[in-house]
Amino acid sequence: MIAPLMAAEAAAGHGAEHGGGGIEIGQHWTETLPGWGTFHADTVLYAGLVMGVLLLVFAGLATAVNKVPDQQSGHTGTVLEGIVDFVQGFIHDFIGPDSSPYLWYIGSIFVFVLTCNWLALLPWKAWEMWAGGPLAHLFGAPHPLVYEAPTADLNLTLGMALCTLVLYWYFGIKHNGIGGFLGHHWFAKPWPLFPLRMLEDITRPASLALRLFANMTAGHVIGMVLLLLTVFVIPSILLPLELFVGAVQAFVFAVLSASYIGTAAARHGDHH
Repeated sequence: MIAPLMAAEAAAGHGAEHGGGGIEIGQHWTETLPGWGTFHADTVLYAGLVMGVLLLVFAGLATAVNKVPDQQSGHTGTVLEGIVDFVQGFIHDFIGPDSSPYLWYIGSIFVFVLTCNWLALLPWKAWEMWAGGPLAHLFGAPHPLVYEAPTADLNLTLGMALCTLVLYWYFGIKHNGIGGFLGHHWFAKPWPLFPLRMLEDITRPASLALRLFANMTAGHVIGMVLLLLTVFVIPSILLPLELFVGAVQAFVFAVLSASYIGTAAARHGDHH
């Protein structure tokens, strides 16, 4: 079966299980930690799955590269170099030649978001029929566990956007000093605009989070609607488009994060 069809079937079936056969969006397995409140346990689980997959993949690639001389690194080394060069290239465009200190964050968030988005295109309906139920019993989930992109959860996208905001402040203060950063960020003339500049620091991460969340959620909705309104072959045609959209959303999130951090770091940078 084709992946978009599987994802749409899973979502539609999940909606039917929760009342009346309609499509429901944003259903989550929730748990409560005393003193901390309620959280989306499925999002935590799926995000952990993605991070585990990435750690294994890159650990394997790094091990393979280290086993051979540099001049004979082959396809494995080429893959790693290609990823690093691609990320460093667009970081350089937005931050400048001193982009190395930001590569670890921008690169990590790009690969993480991309993997979250692309894993959602696998045929998880087959997984649900085979192991979704037993896994639900194992973890105590109220319904069979079927992977859904964590980036379609606003809580996760807000968390990533807040990480960008913290690094925006950190690198801005590191490069300019706290006085220089605040003086040319919040307290620059005209002073009456100070509240608007503070508001900007809130709207930037909010726009990052909402953009990614809205686009990923919209993709799921479109897939389900097409499944209900058309024959199966039509939703399957959207697979290349979903791959493209998932990559674009990861790229946009990483580029905007690089742009925000670069703006703060370059505000008083000597090299700019």
